Amino acid sequence: MFRRIALALSVTLLATAAGAATLPSHLMLPEPERAARGYVESWVFNIELTGEELSGMEPCRKILTERGFAPTLSKTATSASPALHFKIAGHKAYAQASSEADDTLAALQQARCSGALSWTVSNKMSRP
Repeated sequence: MFRRIALALSVTLLATAAGAATLPSHLMLPEPERAARGYVESWVFNIELTGEELSGMEPCRKILTERGFAPTLSKTATSASPALHFKIAGHKAYAQASSEADDTLAALQQARCSGALSWTVSNKMSRP
């Protein structure tokens, strides 16, 4: 009996820890109040990867291209930070919540590209 309770508690704790991370699809869920008033929400998933080593970022650029994000590359340097920095940015629009956005994020994280990865989800509202 005690073993079953401990096992159930362990599974619950693991599920809670796994669910703690916010995923893009969680942010793409429509708000019921707006939907009830006739508003339709679509979503734009933006991804940016910044770093100092372009060759280490190429695998992520390829992933974004394959998944339809049309990534752009920009290079910057300033007098305050004269080292060359690279930024790969892409975006993709979704008509509704999609686990495809989660899958893209997971693929980028698994690729372990050099640089810092950041992402945002923004909504676009329209009336039908």
